[in-house]
Amino acid sequence: MSDPLKNLKPEHLFKHFKAIADIPHGSYHTEKLSDAILAFAEEKHLDATRDGAGNVVITVPASPGHEGAAPVILQGHLDMVTVAKPGVIHDFNSDPITLVVKGDDLYADGTTLGADDGAGVAMALALLDEPDLVHPKLYLVFTTEEEVGMDGAYALNYKQFADARSMINLDSEDEGTATIGCAGGTHMTSTLPIRRVKAKGLAAVLSVSGLAGGHSGDEVDCFGLNAVKVLADALCTIAKDIDFSIVDFKGGERDNAIPTSAEARLLIAPGERVTLDQMVNTLQQTFRAIAGERDQNLTFTLDFPEPESVEAAVLDPDSENRVLGALAAAPCGVVAMNRSVAGAVNTSLNLGVAATEDKILSLIFLVRSDRDTARDIICERVTRLIDLLGGTTEASGSYPAWTAGKPLPCLTPCPPSGRRRRAKPSYRWSSTAVSNVPFSLTRCRISTSYPSARTISTSTRPTNTCSFRRSNGLTDF
Repeated sequence: MSDPLKNLKPEHLFKHFKAIADIPHGSYHTEKLSDAILAFAEEKHLDATRDGAGNVVITVPASPGHEGAAPVILQGHLDMVTVAKPGVIHDFNSDPITLVVKGDDLYADGTTLGADDGAGVAMALALLDEPDLVHPKLYLVFTTEEEVGMDGAYALNYKQFADARSMINLDSEDEGTATIGCAGGTHMTSTLPIRRVKAKGLAAVLSVSGLAGGHSGDEVDCFGLNAVKVLADALCTIAKDIDFSIVDFKGGERDNAIPTSAEARLLIAPGERVTLDQMVNTLQQTFRAIAGERDQNLTFTLDFPEPESVEAAVLDPDSENRVLGALAAAPCGVVAMNRSVAGAVNTSLNLGVAATEDKILSLIFLVRSDRDTARDIICERVTRLIDLLGGTTEASGSYPAWTAGKPLPCLTPCPPSGRRRRAKPSYRWSSTAVSNVPFSLTRCRISTSYPSARTISTSTRPTNTCSFRRSNGLTDF
């Protein structure tokens, strides 16, 4: 099979990215990739270690004559998000990523690309193929499980590079920018007990789809609609005029993705079919008017899978009221904007998954803030709400915010460029920069655990030959 990256420049960067894409490396399955990196380090006669969490650290001696320069850490993460588009069959434990180059874009055929953070890892490894590069002592630090809670960063032994005073994280999204702060976060799972009773009625399936969705940190300030919240609001409106019983409710897939679709299975009285159909048509017009241009593809679909009445286990009236109350009242979206950086989000949360099971309703949130105290306040609000409705909430995987500190010498102040609406630049890297981002990254954990290091994050800017991008319909690289 031909290599679509063969003629791309810089050659070393894309050579390593192709090698990474050929090795399955989803979260919790990075062993083969770390094996390959350790073998490459051995080939270069460099000291490299792998700890119990799978983190890899390569120590690169300083160039001759530069032994006295302060060491620098280059950091990326080994795991990737493994998501395929609907209808695409791909085994992320054994199949390589199929790479496509089209014009100036490099993307994957129907799956996530793995540029987050394969591009950053490839950039660091490519430096080892540059014999004429003059540099101080370098530590190449590759952590694991960044996409599922930064477990590798938590397990990292920072003493092994304690002499370093600067760190460049290679995991930002925007080319040519330097990030000097990001949000912290907390994953929250709320559980609401429900009771079921047997009931008869006409089966109806009400779904909403076509929403833009997006990354719940990077795109939360686009103020798009959340499909779970839309369907919950629709059901609350319908309940004013039509008696129905809920069989099941489900929406969303992950806490860091804004849900694009949701579905409710209902039982209604056969005589309410026409009325429900009319209400759904009206609701679609109403929500499209609310949505604005971003979510104009919002579509309500009402199906009746059975022509006759059926019997099903439905939520009893008390459980139904509490479920609708939790879904409708749960906070979601931007909570506060940053007062110091125009257009930047300070605090937000995403209701990423909502699903009924046999005896519970499960709600999964991701709360983010550039202030840990603000994050904790929002977590308490969610906990109190669910408690009032008779449920419980557990917080997990909390990671601290990375507050902007003294920048590295390679950054110089610059005026806002207007290139990005939501976060104005305050430091120049190569073309533009952001001072803070509303999503959470490995460097949040590392910079707070290793406060003596001055830290920035940057993205891969290969040259003008090709840029990494998402496959259409996916929220991760």
